[in-house]
Amino acid sequence: MENRDYILVECALEALEELVSKLEPNFEIKLAKVPSICMTMIQAEDSVEHQPFYLGEAISTECQILVNKQIGYGICLGDEPVRSYCIAFIDAVLQLNGKESIEIDAFIEEHSKLIHTSRKMEFNQILKTKVDFKIMEQE
Repeated sequence: MENRDYILVECALEALEELVSKLEPNFEIKLAKVPSICMTMIQAEDSVEHQPFYLGEAISTECQILVNKQIGYGICLGDEPVRSYCIAFIDAVLQLNGKESIEIDAFIEEHSKLIHTSRKMEFNQILKTKVDFKIMEQE
């Protein structure tokens, strides 16, 4: 399965909220740290010397919650308090290894396919703009 965090960050927020709203009544939830904006250093690697360096900072939103006393952590780029809360909730629920994990895994699988399809369509649109210089030489 594709990277779970990537899918949770890239999926439609409305669908993610709907999943979390459906699962929340089954758990005791306490906010350990309300969703808040922070700055995160973006690390990269030099392609020549393979040394890490920092590109700069990016705004991100982080959240920590307790779900049935299991801590969950969520972080995402940008000012997205709802998404960071949802990611933290799902993180905690998955660590509990309950029956809800099956529903979450199904959600992730479904949205992985949607994201893949969307990226493929976007890539194909970009390819349409590509110039083929060999064809230009023949004219």
